[in-house]
Amino acid sequence: MTHRLTGTCHCGAIGLELSLPRPPEEEIVGACQCSFCRRHNARTVSDPKASARLMAHEPAQLQRYRFGLSASDVVLCRRCGVYVAMLMVEDGKAWTTISIDALDERARFTKPAEPRDFSGEALEGRRERRKTRWTPTELVGWPEEGG
Repeated sequence: MTHRLTGTCHCGAIGLELSLPRPPEEEIVGACQCSFCRRHNARTVSDPKASARLMAHEPAQLQRYRFGLSASDVVLCRRCGVYVAMLMVEDGKAWTTISIDALDERARFTKPAEPRDFSGEALEGRRERRKTRWTPTELVGWPEEGG
C-alpha cells in the first residue's frame, strides 16, 4: 500500500507530494549534523522506493541555497522562509530528502531522528550515496536552471 502525504511551505508557494511504500510511523527519520540542518533542527525522510513531487506554485518565491561541497540545493521559500527539501539534480533526474516538518501529517513520523554525519564524505561518494538513498523526485513548475 502506498502512503501519500502532501505539504507546502507556510505560505503555499512551494508544494510537495510524497508517496511512501510504508506508513510514516515506520519510516526512518534522519537528522543531518551539518551546520545548516542543525540550525534548522531539520528532520528529514528519504526512501529510494518512494516518489516525490516538488511543485513551484509561485516560482519567483523559490529560493535555492548551496553550500559546502555544492552537491545539492536546499529548497527554501523566499517569502515565508520554510525549509522544504534538499534537492540534487543530475542528468535531468532529481532526488530529494524531504523536511518532514513541511508535511501536513508530520506528527505521523514518530521514530526519533537518527543523527547523520557526512562531513568526511568526498563529493563523488556523496552524489552516489544520494542517488541510491534519496527519493526520486519530479519537479513541477520549476525554473529551467533548477533542473
